[in-house]
Amino acid sequence: MDIEHSYRLCKQITRHEARNFYYAFITLPREKRRAIYAVYAFCREADDIADEDRPIKEKESRLEALRARLNRVQARDPQGGIDIALSDATVRFGIDLQDLAHVIDGVEMDLTVSRYETFADLQVYCYRVASAVGLSVLPILAGGRERLPAEARALGEKLGLGMQLANIVRDVAEDIAIDRIYIPQEDLRRFEVTEGMLREGVMDDHMRDLLSFESKKARGYMREGERVSRFLPRNARGCITLLARIYTRIMEEAEARGYDVFTERISLPTWEKICLILRAWLGR
Repeated sequence: MDIEHSYRLCKQITRHEARNFYYAFITLPREKRRAIYAVYAFCREADDIADEDRPIKEKESRLEALRARLNRVQARDPQGGIDIALSDATVRFGIDLQDLAHVIDGVEMDLTVSRYETFADLQVYCYRVASAVGLSVLPILAGGRERLPAEARALGEKLGLGMQLANIVRDVAEDIAIDRIYIPQEDLRRFEVTEGMLREGVMDDHMRDLLSFESKKARGYMREGERVSRFLPRNARGCITLLARIYTRIMEEAEARGYDVFTERISLPTWEKICLILRAWLGR
């Protein structure tokens, strides 16, 4: 497989799987967009391995093989497939592959961990599966320029955390169906919501208060994390703005529905995403 074919494969995976992310990525210049497709395709593969209906030992083995492939990318000796594009993007933009190693660590947690006692516990997971993804693409958004300051990475981490918390609120019903609860147990107790209520989709004041609390937390982190855009060139700011706005709108829609995330999955219509893209372009 040549490099162009590899990049096309990454684009196909992103377009098919990325949903909200794809709309944000198309606001970027071609070279940055292709590099982010390569990062996304790698992260998508890691996530899919964790979610496959296979024995845990087999999943662990496949993730270990993915780590070995990442090491080959680091050594500029990719095996093929999407790894060729990822290797090229790493060289062009200075991607820190340790961030992608954290992503593998994060999806591996899903193999054995299905509950989180405290928010601090959950933050470890969110950092690995969400913030680390964002941190891996920051050099791409910055154009591979000089090393970004620590503040930029700190803000990028918060943006990823906020987006993952938004996912957790939106996907409560899907997660409990596979016996995963990402909302911290301490929060369930605080708002007097039981696992049985989650399984049955009980919508009462306790559930609404809980999901409102989690949603506001997500929006707060996204609002703060969005400020990472001031460290980026103009042609990359729209991507950050759009991602933050899409996930904020999902939380606003959840609020408008009284936080009923059980009846149907909350998503934004295509026309609204296109409108948000146009606003992002104008803002850029």
